[in-house]
Amino acid sequence: MRKLLSLLFILFGLSVYAQPKLELTPRGFDPVEVTIPSIPTEKFIELSKSWTTEYNRRLKGADVTNVTDSSLTISAFKKNAFFFRNRGEMFEYTINYSMKITFSNQSYTLQFIVNNIYTDDDTLVKYKLPDYFNSSGELKEGYSDLKPSLERTVNGIVASHYNFIANFK
Repeated sequence: MRKLLSLLFILFGLSVYAQPKLELTPRGFDPVEVTIPSIPTEKFIELSKSWTTEYNRRLKGADVTNVTDSSLTISAFKKNAFFFRNRGEMFEYTINYSMKITFSNQSYTLQFIVNNIYTDDDTLVKYKLPDYFNSSGELKEGYSDLKPSLERTVNGIVASHYNFIANFK
C-alpha cells in the first residue's frame, strides 16, 4: 500500500510539473511553450473549440477566432479572476482575456493576454495590468493580493486547456 501511494504521488507530481505555469510581470504574462502528445492539427483545433464551449458554458462571449492551419485565438471572460483588499474591503474583478495559440504536431505556444478588466457590476476599469505596477516593476501598495490571485486563475485556465488536449484519446 505504501509503495502504491508513493507511485501515485510521483505520477501526480510529474503531471503537475508537465503543465504550463505562467507568472505575472509588469508586461503581463510571457508566452509559454508546451509539449503535448502527437495530435493532428485539425484535431487540436476541434478540441480547443470543444474546450472553449465546455469551459465557458456559463459565461457570455467565449469564442474561437483567427483559426489557421497552425494557430487560433480563444477569447472569453472570467468572473472573479483576481482580487485585492483595500482597508479591509475585498474587491473582485472580471477579466476579458485572449489565449493566442500557435501549434504544431507535438507542441504549442500559448500567449495569455488580459484585454480588459471589469468590476463585479460589469463596469470597465480604466486600469490595465501594467498600471498596477510601479516603475521598478513591483506591485503598487495595496495590490499585493492581485498577483497570486490572478496567477492562480490564469494557471487554472491554461491547465484546464492543457489537460483537455493532453487527455485526448
